[in-house]
Amino acid sequence: MRKNELIHLHTLLVEIAGDFLESGIATREDLEPYHQLEIGPMALRSCRDDHEVAVRTLATILAICAARDLGRETSTIPGQHLLGPGGEVGTTDTDQRLRSH
Repeated sequence: MRKNELIHLHTLLVEIAGDFLESGIATREDLEPYHQLEIGPMALRSCRDDHEVAVRTLATILAICAARDLGRETSTIPGQHLLGPGGEVGTTDTDQRLRSH
């Protein structure tokens, strides 16, 4: 995905996050790992990799919040390693593919 497409996706996810906040599906505390990154969709000078981490982190948070709202299991949602223990931002490794040994 090109950087401009990634920024567009980032913008859309931020809009969804706002809707989740308004409807009570997510809280400000839920979104804290994303805010800790300090990369918003308008950070046009940030590198593509920074936007990718922000998009994957925000998408993971939104998936967890949506699953929780629906009463579904959240532990199987991919990408939770991006949130780190206790909700802190974890590794910047965004590759979620299974690795063969």
